[in-house]
Amino acid sequence: MRTAFALYGQRAGLIERTGGRTTLQYVPEFLNSPLATPLSLSMPLSPVTYANRPVESFLKGLLPDNAEVLRRWARKAGVKEGNTLGIIQRFGLDVSGSVIFAPEDELEDALMASGSQIPASDADIAAQLRRMRQDEAAWQNDDEDEHWSLAGAQSKFTLARQNGQWMFAEGTNPSTHVVKPGIGRIRAQALSEHVTMRAFALSGIPVAETQFLRFEDQEAIVVTRFDRRTDAGGNIIRVHQEDLIQAFGLDPSRKYESDRGPGVDRISTLLRNHAGQDVVEQFGKAVVANQIVGAPDAHAKNYSVTLIGSSVGLAPLYDVATGLIPNSSGRLQFPKGAMSIGGERGFGDVEASHWEKFAQILQTPSSKVFDWVAELSETLPKNFQQAASEIDGPDAEFLAGTVSELIARVAQQTKDGLAKSRRVGGRLHNPFISLINQQHDANTHTSSDVSWGA
Repeated sequence: MRTAFALYGQRAGLIERTGGRTTLQYVPEFLNSPLATPLSLSMPLSPVTYANRPVESFLKGLLPDNAEVLRRWARKAGVKEGNTLGIIQRFGLDVSGSVIFAPEDELEDALMASGSQIPASDADIAAQLRRMRQDEAAWQNDDEDEHWSLAGAQSKFTLARQNGQWMFAEGTNPSTHVVKPGIGRIRAQALSEHVTMRAFALSGIPVAETQFLRFEDQEAIVVTRFDRRTDAGGNIIRVHQEDLIQAFGLDPSRKYESDRGPGVDRISTLLRNHAGQDVVEQFGKAVVANQIVGAPDAHAKNYSVTLIGSSVGLAPLYDVATGLIPNSSGRLQFPKGAMSIGGERGFGDVEASHWEKFAQILQTPSSKVFDWVAELSETLPKNFQQAASEIDGPDAEFLAGTVSELIARVAQQTKDGLAKSRRVGGRLHNPFISLINQQHDANTHTSSDVSWGA
């Protein structure tokens, strides 16, 4: 199987799979082009042939994590399960970044074609959201000839926005937005993601723009794609990007540090080498913000870099959502972050000694890191409450009340930890989230109303 790929509208290389071996080569014309941009930092621009792990890892990183989605897409593509390149060849006309994939003899036609856009009514979008809520693997409509792919475990689909109208982008026409119904087992998850992202934006942390919209009776978070830009002529331009798991050439299954994925130290080194110290500090401040709001899923796959020629930058944050949402019995389920901060991951448990080690890894003065912690501990809870108050409804009231209070508690404990340790003899006997749950359990003895932490 031979699949060609283009970057920034120019044929860039060829991927071939033969006898269980997957190889990638850039074409000489692209290497000599002023548009030359690496497909991945794990595969720098070079005439060498890359084989197996970095190639397969990059391709897998463009696909859903959901195994059932991949099984269905393999059937739709007419290839065996596990044939990553075959699935990409079928659904690679609109993926993350600037890259386009097509069979070798079809790439030029794909680049010349403008694609099409089909108007998407509220009823059409609502129907897709209903399908996803009934079947989490129904990312695509089996009856439609779709050619897009998105990564991640959470159900989602793409739309394009043109002249105030939602459209389904077909062929090589780029989508501009991602629609997610949210995770059903977590109350108000889609809304809490929007509110968390909005709180970050209000606090000066660069994030993808989001909206929380209703289509008929279906609500969803709608994310504006940061890898799409509009030029002076109104044309949508793809911007190349990759997540940090792809940048390290790792399989998506290693996105968590606990699964041998990259943590703050390795990521800081990568960013310093390719983008500079300012970007390292931008990443470091994002890690602080995720810790303060109790975001459990801030793993390496939820950080990305933009790639334009030889320029590398940290992409706006995405998929940021607090995990401080009580379950149906009123208890918190997510006590830790995805990355270690100086040896500690517990929300509310990171103290001065941990931030000092974190600062050393960032090669940043500890006083600057302490300032980030103090500042964001003040602004994020208030901005979360403000963002929730911008939305109407009981779920928004729940976020503005119960959840914002929990974020404020974690934030205050994190700030207090700069000056005073809760450890005795260097040992933490009761993690802060456990304390919150214990206090909740004690309160339930005097109240029968424990639903959703009420």
